[in-house]
Amino acid sequence: MCRHARTSQGIGPGGGEIEEGADAHGCQRAGNAEGTIPAWEGGLTAIPANVKYDPASGEKLPDPFSDDKVSFTITAQNMDQYADKLTEGLKALFKRYPDTFKMNIYPSRRTFAAPQWVYDNTYKNALSGTLTEDKNGAKGVYAGVAFPIPQHGAEVILNHQTRWAGGDRGELTKAWLVHKNGSRSIGGGAKYTFDNPYYDKNGSDETWSGWNTGVLIEYFEPTRRKGELILSLSPLDYTRIADKGAWQYMPGQRRVRRAPSIAYDTPNPTYGGMATYDDAYMFNSQIDRFDWKLVGKAEKFIGYNSYQFDLAPLDDLLTPYHLNPKYFRWELHRVWVVEADLKQGSRHCYGKRVFYIDEDSWHNSLEDKYDTRGNLWRTAMSNQFSNYAMPCWVQRAYAFFDFQVDSYATSGMLNDNKGKVLWWEDVRAETLTAENVRKIGKR
Repeated sequence: MCRHARTSQGIGPGGGEIEEGADAHGCQRAGNAEGTIPAWEGGLTAIPANVKYDPASGEKLPDPFSDDKVSFTITAQNMDQYADKLTEGLKALFKRYPDTFKMNIYPSRRTFAAPQWVYDNTYKNALSGTLTEDKNGAKGVYAGVAFPIPQHGAEVILNHQTRWAGGDRGELTKAWLVHKNGSRSIGGGAKYTFDNPYYDKNGSDETWSGWNTGVLIEYFEPTRRKGELILSLSPLDYTRIADKGAWQYMPGQRRVRRAPSIAYDTPNPTYGGMATYDDAYMFNSQIDRFDWKLVGKAEKFIGYNSYQFDLAPLDDLLTPYHLNPKYFRWELHRVWVVEADLKQGSRHCYGKRVFYIDEDSWHNSLEDKYDTRGNLWRTAMSNQFSNYAMPCWVQRAYAFFDFQVDSYATSGMLNDNKGKVLWWEDVRAETLTAENVRKIGKR
């Protein structure tokens, strides 16, 4: 998030200065010298005048930029002109699928916005937040981006994990697998209930439990997974809570069990083995197995304001090898580049990961993943936009591309769902407990 220009002085964690022109979320308020990235002017804070939308409907958000025209298109033939604005994963997609993969570039719109109380807390975090002694978590932070003036790669990835996504909510989404021959199968259809204890507006760092996020997943598709339940709770400060909590209910076993394997590089069956559990939400894990390096900022084309993606017909969207480029909107934005190298003595299927995290929203927008021999293995991209009715920033669908099998998996898809697919409500703490999973599983 950005940091409203509150002051030009002050010292953040690690000695970082709260600079003139930064906003209350840590981003650089000004645009770039070329004028291809505009200044941040507060983002979308209300339903735009050209949109008719009832937040209580829970339906998909209309596109406020439907009249925007494509500025230019990047293809395999002209990609070298834009090489410095492309990640290695995007370059690989061009080289591997030169006849079909392209990127439609639109005018950049910095639409991120959050409530003022989130900005206020983020400002406080800049003055009090620190990494834990082992650099695997954050302390002294609450209800805002943890490190708006990052000095370390771990701080940036923890900002992704503490990004403002609107708090407690529910979603009905699906995940699809698109195979090399062009066929598709469903990886999972589920109701997701998200609890965000870290963003309890009425709480404080002193009263906060230490849990960052929690999610209860209730599968209704495919048939073999109907009735399966997964509960996952993620700490932010592992000195308060020792490890991630995960439980699973399998209808065939008719019991709830602890599921420590729902973590790190365990293959996630929802994605057909093309992504790991810590790939979820473009990275969702304890960070202790990697060494984190803050490379710095760069200008990259990332998926942004792709409202049309949610509105597209599913049959048009899920094309062979990659998503239909027609529905993906790319914009030029500044991102934080973070490299994660597997620690000596640690185990993970990825030897190296490179993250590209949007400076405004702190959302991981693109990620390249290398095997332990140093070869580019997978890349991931996220569709993100402003929920202007909140306001907040939402990650909609995201996709994982596996170059070893020429197939990909998607998650967070709303496209064949109609009616109420997204709702906002306070989630009671007892909803996301193993005891509640047992009650639901017996019904």
